[in-house]
Amino acid sequence: MKFSITQQEGIQFSGKLVGSTVQVEYTAMLYEQPASNGCFLSIWQDTQVPFGKAGNPTNPIVGNERTGSQSFDQLTTDVPYIVGWGAGNQVGTTDPDYNSIGASISFTPGGEADVNGIVDGISEQIILTPVLVDQNSIVATFVTLDGNNPARAKNWIGLWQGSTIDFDGGYLQKWDVTSTNNSDSQGLNVKQAIRTGSTYTLAYGSGPKDSDIVARVTFKTGGY
Repeated sequence: MKFSITQQEGIQFSGKLVGSTVQVEYTAMLYEQPASNGCFLSIWQDTQVPFGKAGNPTNPIVGNERTGSQSFDQLTTDVPYIVGWGAGNQVGTTDPDYNSIGASISFTPGGEADVNGIVDGISEQIILTPVLVDQNSIVATFVTLDGNNPARAKNWIGLWQGSTIDFDGGYLQKWDVTSTNNSDSQGLNVKQAIRTGSTYTLAYGSGPKDSDIVARVTFKTGGY
């Protein structure tokens, strides 16, 4: 079946390192309620996110605005740091789920700086892409962050009809991601046939909860 991608989205990060202070700006998912869903930012002294390990410090997202910023102070100035966006809390608790990191931005002291000594961060986000669409199945590729084990972290993919998703489990169907590789493909066999001339959205959850969505892609089907 022919199809075309009409929109693709993930958690967006930008940020700067100034002396011993990191400031990051974020844009959450469309329709996201970051504070209500337990989203958080955490920082590690590392070159990649150490999934499952608590950052220091960890700051909850305050407010349900889609965009915002936070700063982290008193950093050692000669080592790399990485900030991660956590999708939510552990199931049934108020503790951050450090396996649910769905985007990151890294900072390398001593990197190329502007005239004010400001070093820009390098961001990464999860990307989900349908590559084959047919009446009864979809094949999608995903690229998550280095160090992520999708199966262990209980990542999942959901399908919605239309261009709007919700964070309460209103999908047509949901599949657990079975791969242990941070980048892979997965076949999605559908119970409700994919129709021609229709719009669908796939979303990627970086944790087990229905609100742990960190990437989405909308596509429109054509003919065979």
